[in-house]
Amino acid sequence: MARVVVIGGGIVGISCALTLQSQGHEVTVVEPGPVGEGASWASCGCIAVGEIVPLSQPGMLMKVPGWLLDAEAPLTLRPASAVKLLPWFARFTANARRSKMRAIASDLARLTFAATADFKAQLLDVGHPELLVERPVIKLFDDDNDLATMRPAFELARELGCTIDQVTGQEAHEIDPAIASDFKHAALLRDWSFVTDPKVLVETLTQSFSSRGGAVVAGRAIGFTQDGQHVKSVKLSDGRSISADDFVIAAGTPSRNLAKTLGVQLRMEGVIGYSTALKDSGVELRHTVFYAKGGFGITPYQQALAVAGTAEFADLNAQPNWNRADVLVRRACRVLPGLKTDSAERRMGRRPFTPDTRPIIGRSRRLANVAFATGHGQLGLTLGATTARIIADVIAGRSPDIDIEAFSPDRFSS
Repeated sequence: MARVVVIGGGIVGISCALTLQSQGHEVTVVEPGPVGEGASWASCGCIAVGEIVPLSQPGMLMKVPGWLLDAEAPLTLRPASAVKLLPWFARFTANARRSKMRAIASDLARLTFAATADFKAQLLDVGHPELLVERPVIKLFDDDNDLATMRPAFELARELGCTIDQVTGQEAHEIDPAIASDFKHAALLRDWSFVTDPKVLVETLTQSFSSRGGAVVAGRAIGFTQDGQHVKSVKLSDGRSISADDFVIAAGTPSRNLAKTLGVQLRMEGVIGYSTALKDSGVELRHTVFYAKGGFGITPYQQALAVAGTAEFADLNAQPNWNRADVLVRRACRVLPGLKTDSAERRMGRRPFTPDTRPIIGRSRRLANVAFATGHGQLGLTLGATTARIIADVIAGRSPDIDIEAFSPDRFSS
């Protein structure tokens, strides 16, 4: 069996480490930050099986001027970052065509439709199946026009195999009485589920990995030593280096710069998402609820309600705009009339988005012993266990049971 270094200890990285470890490899994880405080801790914590329709959709280019002007829009582009992001954004909008949308959704469906089974198997392996809550997610709509904006995405998702039931807003209120009763429409996303707390999840997986003999090294990877197409070791910012037989780059947004040191160009940007944990919320919510117009969701974690969402396009050096988190909390009172917002803890995470919304999974032809597991965008938590299973096949030289050609890191090469 091989010595493997996994760079990145977020949900994707630690999932890869656990799966590789279970197959007999000697695994080391390199993680620069506090365990569990990566992109997923500022999320709605969903296993989003039906989140297959890409963020880039027809008509998007016409909306860009509005995004530049409205800093509180659910999806916005910071004016100060616009020039830096222009090459990536041009590719992003190029995918906003119906033919591209269908192809991307089909590719993502191959991954997400395996996600629940893979995730449940992972939780069973570490002895904590209770961390997954299998209840449908509810999406809310104010009126007919609000619902109409989602109809093309719903139709495509249903066509590809997702189960989405349309109900009235009153029926949604009856399912979960904490929800306001005056929404006109709602949808039950039957394939979805959510976790009890994404930070606790990553901490639990990391503890299991460590208890089985895995090593977690606190440090920031900055580069590699190579011998031709073979990587010999990863270099850390404090001067240390760690050698191995195989390497997995699962560092989220920083994966782009790490790949660049190896001569691999990844088109990826960190889209900022915000979350606020409300510990004394005053409401008893049982389902994750999405407010489509507001661009956010609310999830009942073990210790708090999490109000999370928005997509803010900004360069990697941009500081958080906490007003965006505060706006979500104010809008959440529309969804949950009894919501108390005094005890608020704000969080921010950078979701690694590719311009075609597909994750980056597999090897590059430039490198013999490096696999990539990054670029999952809003699907890192959803696809952590599935990506790990694929990466384990790649490291072992097996053909994965899911076709991963569309997720190749080499697709961005000029």
